[in-house]
Amino acid sequence: MKRMLVLLLTLCLLAACVPTPEEEYVVNRAEEQTAAEAGESTEAGAVSIPVPEHVAIEQDPTEHVSVVVDADVSYDPNAPHPVIEVEALDFTQNDAAFSALLNLVAPGATLYREWPETKDYVGGLLQSALQYDDGLGELVAVDQELLNLLEVRYKNAPESPEKIPAGRPETGGRYYIERSDGVISQIVINFEPNSLEYCRDIRENYCEETMLEPGNPVVLTDPEISEADARAKAEAFMKTFGAECGFPVETKRAFSIRYCELNEMLWAFTFVRSVDGTPSIERPGSFMTGANTPSSVGAPWSIESATIFVGKDGVMSAKFWGLSTAKRVAVKNAQFCAFDKVLDMGVRQIGYLHDGAMDKPHHTYTVTNIDLRYGMQTKKDDLSVGVYQPMWEFTYVEADNPDERPKKLYISALTGGHVEPRETTEWLMRHES
Repeated sequence: MKRMLVLLLTLCLLAACVPTPEEEYVVNRAEEQTAAEAGESTEAGAVSIPVPEHVAIEQDPTEHVSVVVDADVSYDPNAPHPVIEVEALDFTQNDAAFSALLNLVAPGATLYREWPETKDYVGGLLQSALQYDDGLGELVAVDQELLNLLEVRYKNAPESPEKIPAGRPETGGRYYIERSDGVISQIVINFEPNSLEYCRDIRENYCEETMLEPGNPVVLTDPEISEADARAKAEAFMKTFGAECGFPVETKRAFSIRYCELNEMLWAFTFVRSVDGTPSIERPGSFMTGANTPSSVGAPWSIESATIFVGKDGVMSAKFWGLSTAKRVAVKNAQFCAFDKVLDMGVRQIGYLHDGAMDKPHHTYTVTNIDLRYGMQTKKDDLSVGVYQPMWEFTYVEADNPDERPKKLYISALTGGHVEPRETTEWLMRHES
């Protein structure tokens, strides 16, 4: 916890290489049609495929890798499984959506460009740091280097910086809102124009209970608002400005820290998009998202999801990724390929991905779950459209390290091809030379 809180205070201040896969393992190259085309070509005769409730097999896809599948399989044979096209909810262009968001955050307030930190703000940080340095606090120890930095920043901070009103928000922009109660809120348009963060109070950090380490002095109690009421507030918040990722997948207790002191107990909700009741894949629970993560399985932008912190006064913080609006149903009920083909490809792909791990001669991986999910890919010849289509999500762990973060693998439910993780189109366009 000390390490986490020092990091939080500091923030207030401021694949493994693998060989080229065989042709049949690459996304849909073994097929003569795309996943969407596969659905369109068989939609009229779409029939439910036999899928076992549980799979228990063991195979050796390579000389150095064994794969044990002992997994429940989630699949509703009676549900339709459409393919849908979506377009980005671009906050830099959609004035109505952004205005609705501003009205939620602070009705009638002015949006400002980020201004320099004030003496009042830095002074709060410095006072807190000095308190803990003197041994009066219980949450975090602060080193002398950090104190020196804070003192310099306090000396250089203005009393009343110039506040410049902002017009239309820009991607990568950080904006402030001065509320009528004197609290300064913040909105950040992330590096994708349909991904943003909202923080009700720039003095606070918001943490989930899983960030607490054993023996930590923070004792979590129930929030002052019920879980049901908090969820209703989170869902209403999203609906007001048009967010469609309303499928709840996780609820955690959470808390806020103001100047490194415990402030309020909260609820933290994670939402994803669902397609006729089938949820989309979840964004990884990490700060950084790279090429080998589920949120970028060949998609034009990050997979759609939201994390919302709610307290007694409503939504305190919200992080949205890849928000989009449904454009059209490309396939009403797609035909799935045989599950045996999916299972075979999943096992072989796990073997291929980990065959090059040379730290020991043999690795065993255990598949613990196989779930039908929706993933998003780019539409052929149109980078502005995302295509949500059904995929089988394999969750697996290394047998010798079962406590490590589970790994994910995605196999197209339509073609049986491996869906390769890639940087999103938006990321590639921003970083092209």
